[in-house]
Amino acid sequence: MSGRHRLLIVAIAVVATGCGRKGPPLAPLHLVPVAPANVSVSRVGDEAQIRFDVPATNQNGPTPVAIDRVEVFAATVAAGAIRPANRELLTTKYRIGTIPIKPPPVEGEAPPAEPTTDTRPGPGERATFVEALTANTLEPVFKTPAPRTLTITTPVPAAAAPAPPADAMTAIPGVPSLPGESMPIPPVPPLPESATPSDTGEPALPAMPPLLPLSAIPGTAAPALEVPAPTYAARIYTLRGVTKNGRPGAPSTRIEVPLVDPPPQPAAARAVATETSIVLTWPVPAPTGPAIAYNIYKGGGADPINAAPVAEGKYERAGVTFGTEECFTIRAVEKIGAISLESVPSPGVCLTPLDTFPPAAPKGLSIVAATGTMNLGWDANNEADLAGYLILRGEAPGDTLQPLTPAPITATSYEDKTVKAGVRYIYAIVAVDTASPPNRSAPSPRVEETAR
Repeated sequence: MSGRHRLLIVAIAVVATGCGRKGPPLAPLHLVPVAPANVSVSRVGDEAQIRFDVPATNQNGPTPVAIDRVEVFAATVAAGAIRPANRELLTTKYRIGTIPIKPPPVEGEAPPAEPTTDTRPGPGERATFVEALTANTLEPVFKTPAPRTLTITTPVPAAAAPAPPADAMTAIPGVPSLPGESMPIPPVPPLPESATPSDTGEPALPAMPPLLPLSAIPGTAAPALEVPAPTYAARIYTLRGVTKNGRPGAPSTRIEVPLVDPPPQPAAARAVATETSIVLTWPVPAPTGPAIAYNIYKGGGADPINAAPVAEGKYERAGVTFGTEECFTIRAVEKIGAISLESVPSPGVCLTPLDTFPPAAPKGLSIVAATGTMNLGWDANNEADLAGYLILRGEAPGDTLQPLTPAPITATSYEDKTVKAGVRYIYAIVAVDTASPPNRSAPSPRVEETAR
């Protein structure tokens, strides 16, 4: 068929489509998810903990994301060995786990009224995969040594325009000239090699820069550079999302975990409760190697409660719930590049904080005497667990004060109508909290007045 005939057929098809006739159906769009993001790996004792964000969008089309599972691949590389390419790593042989993913909600469908028991992570959620590092997984499978030298070749730049003849007339920049004309710039005669400030009357020329090395000349090779090989084996990890039909998405960034001994286990911590926090302390050995810091974990939590590893053997956790037991463990942390190596946890320490902290003594007590009564007033305490106040009274000289109220009152004023005219009375206020048994503050400063 000639080219002319082909153009005619295409034109007829375009006209037919424009007239409203339906063309052939489009090929189905094979959606695949984007790569898992924010991948991090840390070694905790004999485990590698991989955390990542489940893909929430497709890399080639609209939402909802087409994802059924996330596959995890890993392989161990010997010290100084060549790292495998993804075409070698992303195979069934090195797939170490599969994480089922909860399907995204159907658009327009109301969420379930009752909480579901589906524990699968959903699109966009943070997920964790844990691999046990056994003797079998730590055995290197990629052992080909990497080259120890590297040769750098300077690229040849594009050919430059030919230089004008030496006697060409050159226009002075910024000075207009007539068409076809230019003003010559006279050449500057070179100074004789022996020129110095003393025989020319001009300052000496600056020293010429050193000659470029051969490697800087385009198209030439620099001397081979020695590239140090890693002194430890490593476990390489990468992940990818897979659709229900088995179409793989893009792989995540690869992360390597150095296979070196983790830090030693810390000693057990000591826990003490204050009125507002829990303070943990533990012994720190003298440094003998790489810098060691510490992470603090509550109960069986997967993430440390400290924002960043602490270098000293002390951590104060703000907040305390009296009467509720809490347990903590400590892990030593060593950083190698971007990877954290954590020790096995220290022995756990548990405590049930008891409220043995009394309120502050009330302040600002004042008294006003009236006929047959004494009117008391004082400043309010601000403790969160305050139950109220007890009013104490005694007759002068007031060696012993007795409570006027059988139970704490919540008001910050009190009217005593049991006074006798002519008797001098002494008063004080005590604050009481809700602990069991309740804690009582020290008495407020005393005030005294004679009844009318």
